[in-house]
Amino acid sequence: MKINFNRAAMLIVLLSFVVFSNAQDDKYADAYVCQKGMIHFFSATAMENIDATTNNAVCVLNTKTKKVYTKAKQASFVFKDKLMQEHFNENYMESEKYPFSVLDMVIANDIDFTKDGTYDITLKGTLEMHGVKKDREVKGKLTIKNGQPTNGNAEFMVKLADHQIKIPSVVGANIAEDVKVNVDFNFEKFHK
Repeated sequence: MKINFNRAAMLIVLLSFVVFSNAQDDKYADAYVCQKGMIHFFSATAMENIDATTNNAVCVLNTKTKKVYTKAKQASFVFKDKLMQEHFNENYMESEKYPFSVLDMVIANDIDFTKDGTYDITLKGTLEMHGVKKDREVKGKLTIKNGQPTNGNAEFMVKLADHQIKIPSVVGANIAEDVKVNVDFNFEKFHK
């Protein structure tokens, strides 16, 4: 039986909101979801560029708690070079052992989620990759239209060594120690 990753991940993410939510009446009243979020990463070196994207990240934003939770399946990243994709999953990310990356954060700014506009935000929390959680602070933007969050995006750098991602010395010159990550999520109100 084939399980739809986005539906399964969304259920897990929403259940975590139920567990951590103090809302009594409707636990999902303040939840906004993105089921097809984009995460792109890029690494530039003199030898070759490493460039991959997934359009299957799941993200939930709770406007009451300001919690943001994102989960991406490592094997969902697509590379132009299939051999590079294979090496990414097998050698570097060990995707079978560590299948997901998770961003578990809270918006640190005071935001009026009913007031339209595009806001600079700071997210504080953890980024878990390759089984290693690291405290992070991420700058981004949140757009609110018609009194609801519609888009969130950010760009930040990830140091591979922070997540114990080892690069063999034989290919060290081909892979940068820091990787630029871009995320873009279009939100919809969650309906049960």
